[in-house]
Amino acid sequence: MDLATRKNIFKERFDQIKDIDLVSRFEDFLEIQLSNKKIVAFTVQGDPLTEEMYVKKVENTLKSVKEGKALAVEDLERESESW
Repeated sequence: MDLATRKNIFKERFDQIKDIDLVSRFEDFLEIQLSNKKIVAFTVQGDPLTEEMYVKKVENTLKSVKEGKALAVEDLERESESW
């Protein structure tokens, strides 16, 4: 199957998407791909992360930990017992 055919099939399938969050994920992925930035990781939700995005997430996480906004493992285990 040639590239033009594959693109047309993709466009037809893309037009069927009704979930705005999924469209946003495609947009993010496309933006990263077209910018020639390398994807170095993915979020738990499957969203791609460039090195810059990854470093920013790590920095934000470390900041939250320093500000006491993180749960200790023991606290999380206690909390999860009520789920």
